[in-house]
Amino acid sequence: MSLMPWRPLRELSRDMWEFLERSSFPYWGEGRIPKIDIYQTESEVIVNAEVPGVSKENLQLYVDENSVRISGQMKQSQELKDENIYRTERHFGSFARTVPLPVEVKPDQARAEYKDGILSVRIPKKEPGMSNGRRIDIQ
Repeated sequence: MSLMPWRPLRELSRDMWEFLERSSFPYWGEGRIPKIDIYQTESEVIVNAEVPGVSKENLQLYVDENSVRISGQMKQSQELKDENIYRTERHFGSFARTVPLPVEVKPDQARAEYKDGILSVRIPKKEPGMSNGRRIDIQ
């Protein structure tokens, strides 16, 4: 039997984000944040995010050992006056989304590619038992 560290704050954070993503609050509702798939292979975690219509230059990506943050800005191609609008369903403006990862990863080795409106991020997994701490010799 292997022991897994219990991380209650990480679980609480994940639960809060899931609640906000599913809520009916206009700011947090669907459409303002990219839809994301996360899966893992034996050696890496893969994050795919839908960000159609956003140029690569308007996307930012931040990866740490436990999460991925995608932010950016969807710019309107032309300014429209209210009286000229018949229907508008697309959202414009800034967005940001941070998602927790299922395992710890090596952020310094992450790779990202943007093609056909999909941002794909591949991050190698951290070896089990590997920590950020280091041994300090006592003088």
